[in-house]
Amino acid sequence: MDSNRQTRLKVLIDDYFFVVAIVLAIIAAGGAWATYSTVLSPGSHVEHRPVDSWGVNGGFNHSGTVINDSLVFDKGDVRNDRMFYITNSTPTLNGTFWFQLGGASGNATVSTEARIVDFAHYEEKDDKTEDVIQRRIWQNKRPIAADVTELQAGEMKNTSFSIDADRLRDRKRDLHQEHKSLYQIADIRTQVFVTTEVSGTIDGYPVNRTFNYTLPINSTMDYVVVSPTRTPREEVPIIQPVEVSTQPETLTQVGSTAVLLVSLLALLGLIYGREEDWFDVSEADRTDIRYERVRSEFEDWVTTGTIPDTDRSTIEVESLEGLVDIAFDSNHRVIEDAATGVYVVRDDGVWYQYTPEWAEVDDTNADSSDSDC
Repeated sequence: MDSNRQTRLKVLIDDYFFVVAIVLAIIAAGGAWATYSTVLSPGSHVEHRPVDSWGVNGGFNHSGTVINDSLVFDKGDVRNDRMFYITNSTPTLNGTFWFQLGGASGNATVSTEARIVDFAHYEEKDDKTEDVIQRRIWQNKRPIAADVTELQAGEMKNTSFSIDADRLRDRKRDLHQEHKSLYQIADIRTQVFVTTEVSGTIDGYPVNRTFNYTLPINSTMDYVVVSPTRTPREEVPIIQPVEVSTQPETLTQVGSTAVLLVSLLALLGLIYGREEDWFDVSEADRTDIRYERVRSEFEDWVTTGTIPDTDRSTIEVESLEGLVDIAFDSNHRVIEDAATGVYVVRDDGVWYQYTPEWAEVDDTNADSSDSDC
């Protein structure tokens, strides 16, 4: 740092010593609090974490009872969980949806509703991602069964329903006739859709969840096709607020400690420097600093020159800023006398003058000039 900058810095610190000290003290206090809250006592906060879990099981069983004798079946035979059911022999599909509530203890209200859903299924391939996009253009739902049961943890319940194969086939035929052109881009499909709502308390925690299950079916002129389904056990996490210790990042801890130490050292250095007169600046140096500050601020308006020593009507201006305003209004330059350091602006025979504290003015001439006036 050059001597001029060093002098300006000393003047600045000396003039605003208490302000700088207060700012450093505030920063040190903030650093102390940050260090305490991140390093010494980071505290804790609440997070929502899984503390336990409970599960449910659900699935479908289906069967058809033979209503007449044939070369293949005897009347009264029961066909269980088959993929194909011959329509003439087993015109009614009897289904059961079973649901088991998990958990070690507790009970819940289980509401089950089964529907037949007809829908138009459309698939297209995304040219960019090569993924197959599946959409439902429309769908229609018809209820076929519903019940509400109170279940204990671990208990199972069944919901029964039946499907008329002829009605299923006739409805699909009607949809085909009504939306014949749609078959060119979409398939009309049917499924049993079951919604189960569970509301209660399991293992001491309140639960409120909904589970969905589907059983795809299709009916043609001669048989009903039931597609196999997979209904894996569903595990439901129980989320609860948990108080955990806060672990601030290493950078935060280091930064808060550094702010505390640097601000304390700066404050101690400031006080020690004050006691050792590090910031003392002579009046001459202060005057030079003020001169440079004023000169640089109005440099664009000031020209250095020599002002002739003549009798003139002079008006003293209190500041260089005011003199610059006069120069601006009168479209003149401010002249700094190289010999004395005074600033003047001449306008219509009147001299406007600013005499700074560092100007070298002959007091004798000034007194005689004043007495002449």
